[in-house]
Amino acid sequence: MARHAEGFRLRREKGRRTYLVRFRVNGERVEKSTGASTQREAQRAAEQIYADAVQRTQPQARRRVARGDAPPLVDLIATWLDTDKTLDPDTAEVWMTYGAHWCRHFVGGLVELTEVNVEDYRDRRLGLVRATTVRKELGALRRFINWAHKRGHLARVVEVPSVPTSSTGTAHTARRRVAAPDLTVEQIEALLAALPEWSTSKRVARFPIRARFRLQYETGLRPSTIDALETPTHWHRGSKTLTLTDDVDKARWGRVLPLTPLAIKALSACAPEAGIIFGKHDYREHIAAAAAAALPKAVADKFTGAHLRSARSTHLLEAGATLPAVAYLVGHKKVSTTSGYVRATFRAAEAALEAIGGHGPNTGGTRPKRRSRKRP
Repeated sequence: MARHAEGFRLRREKGRRTYLVRFRVNGERVEKSTGASTQREAQRAAEQIYADAVQRTQPQARRRVARGDAPPLVDLIATWLDTDKTLDPDTAEVWMTYGAHWCRHFVGGLVELTEVNVEDYRDRRLGLVRATTVRKELGALRRFINWAHKRGHLARVVEVPSVPTSSTGTAHTARRRVAAPDLTVEQIEALLAALPEWSTSKRVARFPIRARFRLQYETGLRPSTIDALETPTHWHRGSKTLTLTDDVDKARWGRVLPLTPLAIKALSACAPEAGIIFGKHDYREHIAAAAAAALPKAVADKFTGAHLRSARSTHLLEAGATLPAVAYLVGHKKVSTTSGYVRATFRAAEAALEAIGGHGPNTGGTRPKRRSRKRP
């Protein structure tokens, strides 16, 4: 007979094909058939039978899940993150991403939050991401489950399994900088024009989304750097430069950047006299909608806001900038790193040929004559 942490036991008598579940509720012994012939299926059935029995002994507030009128999982996660005052905004944003993974896995809502299903979630995620990421997701899930139980949304605290110490998960090597789409300047302008000037979220009443992405494209800076900019520390009204400090740059490279007129206009439109200029914001939905409106479908499906950095690097080189200059602007201490962000394009090749006098196969230019060596 297998004993489980939930408080029930599974057993199968000789001559029977199905498993029985046995447990006690309020001192009363209960034994029921799971109707399942395999241990895994019996575990799932037993969890539900046990949960139903426990829920019938709980106050009315804790019976909502059994009646099916519990709030949707996505709403509960949002309420949890909004009411947990111990979380800083950055952590809450990351955990909201974790919550999206939970919603995709536990499609039936809270009733699917069982030990077996959580273990299945862990195993599936280990096949997609690193073990360290899965440990963080499961840690957040434990905290959510405890919160939901205290609020009466869950009848019991579901045990969340740990990640085996020997597990490494799956690295994202195949996803790193994979084929950032080749975007023209005209396509970028169309994309920015398709963004709303202001957007909203549950955490921010009004967010200058168009100005934020205009600045990201004009400077080529990392999204994390854009989010951390403050006035007057990094920029003040009337300034034509952006002063980056070590703490806002991933490479910890404090430097002064020249700003384009469009970048200055974007900052002037939304920067406060003092404080964070942009901050964190969930803009994925807006970016996806703008990409769908402005770009070909094959390109829009792959586009993310981070691709503006690659596009800007490519466009600067096409316009005649040197690789070291682009590396300085985008924040790469090694020029070789910048080369990984730049797309090899026909436009760049054509511009290069024009710069040396049009010595190409389909131009009217003439190739330089080779000097003949005179033999002594």
